[in-house]
Amino acid sequence: MSAENFGLRQQPFNRSISNTQLLNTRPQQAGLGLLRDVLADERGIAHIHGPASCGKTSLARRLLQETQHDMAVALIDGKGLYASQLLSSILEQFGYDVALNSTDELLNMLTVFVVQQTRARHAPLLIVDNLHRMYPGALNALCKLATIRVRDRYALRLVLLSEGDCKHIMGSPSMKPVADRLCGDIELTPFSRKETALYLYEKLRLAGAAQPDDIFPTDICDALHDASGGLPGRLDSIAAAVIDQSQGLPIRLDRVEHAELPVASKETPRFIVTRSGETVQDVQLVASRVLIGRSALSDIYIDDQFVSKQHALLVWNDESVVMIDLNSSNGTFVNSRRIKSRVLRHSDVISLGDHRIKMDFAKAGSRTDFDDAELADTARMKNIADARRARSVRQLPLKAVR
Repeated sequence: MSAENFGLRQQPFNRSISNTQLLNTRPQQAGLGLLRDVLADERGIAHIHGPASCGKTSLARRLLQETQHDMAVALIDGKGLYASQLLSSILEQFGYDVALNSTDELLNMLTVFVVQQTRARHAPLLIVDNLHRMYPGALNALCKLATIRVRDRYALRLVLLSEGDCKHIMGSPSMKPVADRLCGDIELTPFSRKETALYLYEKLRLAGAAQPDDIFPTDICDALHDASGGLPGRLDSIAAAVIDQSQGLPIRLDRVEHAELPVASKETPRFIVTRSGETVQDVQLVASRVLIGRSALSDIYIDDQFVSKQHALLVWNDESVVMIDLNSSNGTFVNSRRIKSRVLRHSDVISLGDHRIKMDFAKAGSRTDFDDAELADTARMKNIADARRARSVRQLPLKAVR
């Protein structure tokens, strides 16, 4: 049903009414206070974490609105970014027209900008969402940015947002430049029932409701709280569905129970990096191109003397992942065979120096006997018959082979 039929100017729970206006609840006030401290504290880095849909990004956008006229600001979604993507995205938001540059060139450009801004006005503000979904190379680039100083003062303010406390990231030695600058770390908790009602009523008022409790009585507010877990993002989606699917007042409780639609999850490739049988990394692929190498700015960093700085590239396109060797010194091996490029299959094992990387991606299918034969000499085996003949020769007793 249209929102106008409830006496509303617009749907109260869509993106046109910003959550940045709705910060009267306890968790959001605590988070906003910490974000403002970032601008005053010499260390100048804050970490806000909590479950998905808890309001982290809304808080960050509020800080961005408050500061954008006083300093250069950028809000970056770090999900699936490798180092060059992170740096170019920041530069673009700071107003640079970035051409194709190397990671080192991008880092130098950004350093010059940050230093100039700090000397002339205020230190720029960088907000990075989805810290937990960034690749190691991008995290290393973030650490390099955190070390920039002007006149013995840090030259960049940082706000980091993540799902979960990210202790496994923030506590790693490589993240020390960021961890040393933390002036606060706070978890956003879900709304209480009272806070849920306040949140819903304020949005209804902004949409034109004179009496919000006529639309969402107390029992409906409680039901929406229970269905959403008190998370503002989920609260918005469920409340919007209730408004859209109700036939008028009064709204029935069963509308709340059936309002939320399931969200389809997308399977993504996973790579488990091991050395001497011990897991050293577990990477969920989200970017379409991922660099593997010994360089600290690689997306999958392999600390191995036999691995080149830019050793190999993973290219992901829907259901297929291609491994490409970048003319590495010691080669890239898939299932013990040296390759230049190869379409990877589920459970394939990549060998780089003393490290092994296993791909877990069922959609890519399993490798068959024909695939193995094809790996031996793809130029010569052009059809299934050739592959079968090659396989039958391979299976003869050694004495029969001359």
